[in-house]
Amino acid sequence: MGGEQQRSTTLEHRGQLILEGCPDYAVLLDHDWSVVYANPTFQQKFCPHGAMDGANFLSYLDAASAARLRDLQPQLLQGSRQIELKHVTPDARTVSVQYSFFPVTGADPEVLMAGIGRDRAGDLSALLETINLNLELEKKQKELSEANARLEQLAITDQITELYNRHYFFQVSQHFWEEAKRYKLPLVVILMDIDNFKSVNDHYGHLFGDYVLKQASQRLKTNTRKSDILARFGGEELIVLASNTDIQTGQVLAERLRLSVCSEPFLMGNCSATVTISAGISGTELGDFSTFDALLDSSDQALYGAKRAGKNCVSTYSDLPRP
Repeated sequence: MGGEQQRSTTLEHRGQLILEGCPDYAVLLDHDWSVVYANPTFQQKFCPHGAMDGANFLSYLDAASAARLRDLQPQLLQGSRQIELKHVTPDARTVSVQYSFFPVTGADPEVLMAGIGRDRAGDLSALLETINLNLELEKKQKELSEANARLEQLAITDQITELYNRHYFFQVSQHFWEEAKRYKLPLVVILMDIDNFKSVNDHYGHLFGDYVLKQASQRLKTNTRKSDILARFGGEELIVLASNTDIQTGQVLAERLRLSVCSEPFLMGNCSATVTISAGISGTELGDFSTFDALLDSSDQALYGAKRAGKNCVSTYSDLPRP
């Protein structure tokens, strides 16, 4: 045997080994569609119990696929072409297979055509699995995003009143304070306290006291503007930061908030109580405050003024007696 012939035989042997281990369907066909060779993958799927030598490839297809393949034979012998065929399995199921057919030139004159096919059901299954995994991932990411949003909201929200908490109030107020200073915008702070709240707790119990605190907060929230920052300052104290608001507008807002609380009694079961608030208001127009804490202290002083005046009223820092 010459060297060139021996090399050709070796390559042919290697090629057969590759087809033997190929996970796709591989067939070699003659001009009558007889199967000259079928790899183990094809045999196990479509002819697990019988020999395939000389079997007609078209007999493994449904009628429509067989007819289509016959019509395409001249084109298949001219060059490579892809085509989807439907195979019929031994248990009468139909399997879609995407084939690549191409003419074969070589030493064996019987072999005219080769076909390599891949089960479309497997591809579809993999595609569906990928889609489902992506949908599941998207769902998990959405759930995580929503959980993070809830955690962020919980971190800035007071549990009882459902208003902003003290920590978040100071974070936001510092921003508005710096903005007011930089652009010379008016800024108002209204500090409020529920009058005689200890007596409410002592007389009706802490459960009703929490109810009053929550409902009063909701009344206040209903009567504030979207731009206002309403928060629980501590205990029964509530606070409003009104940015870009002059003192006259702030006084009107404070009076509206006071009336919203005392306008109707608070009812829970057999418990009923009319509750009032006192409010102290101050603003950047009323003094040369060097820090936000200084402005806050002035509204606190105004709140004490409202308490001394008999409660259930609004007191302004500028109206306090000077030493």
